Amino acid sequence: MRQQMALGNFIFGLSTGFAYDRLERKTDGGWASIDIITSKPKSQQAGQKLETLQISGKSMYATGMARLDQLRELQAARVPLPLVDGIGRNWGRWRVNLVTEVQTSIIDDGTALVINWTINLEEFVNA
Repeated sequence: MRQQMALGNFIFGLSTGFAYDRLERKTDGGWASIDIITSKPKSQQAGQKLETLQISGKSMYATGMARLDQLRELQAARVPLPLVDGIGRNWGRWRVNLVTEVQTSIIDDGTALVINWTINLEEFVNA
């Protein structure tokens, strides 16, 4: 089965009806500026911060609603999860910080026809 990414046992991809169309990755270089009264700020290495990922997409119908419920179950477990992309690269362990959904075009039984969703992940390091 083809997949975009796997977070623990949760699969992102067209085959599961839950594909993402945007991934934003932020990596901090660890630099800080120290203000000095008589000159420009001094640059100093303060240590690299944790990486963050923001994954977002659009899903349809009850399938998307159910998949978001599964993600929230992973989030509620409060354990770091391995993240592996579709070409087999291991990205390490990540924690689910935030799951956001916006439901639109809701029909009379409460099913959203369109769901825009975003998941914020943060690298987990326990060194």
